[in-house]
Amino acid sequence: MQSRKTLTSRSGFTLVQINILDNSGKVIRTSYEVADHNEDVIGRFGSLTEAESFIKLLSNLNQPSLVAQ
Repeated sequence: MQSRKTLTSRSGFTLVQINILDNSGKVIRTSYEVADHNEDVIGRFGSLTEAESFIKLLSNLNQPSLVAQ
């Protein structure tokens, strides 16, 4: 079993915590997914820090001043 919890959204990207549960409902593993505005998963991470850094990177790349014209 698994449970999903949305932690935050930023610049069209969503950070979701995924908990894998054993049969008694105890968390045996936690991972983090970053999804785009279409809810497609574009990254999976073993740590919250890595996932947040990835969203920060994507947000910086998504700034209008960095987009080629």
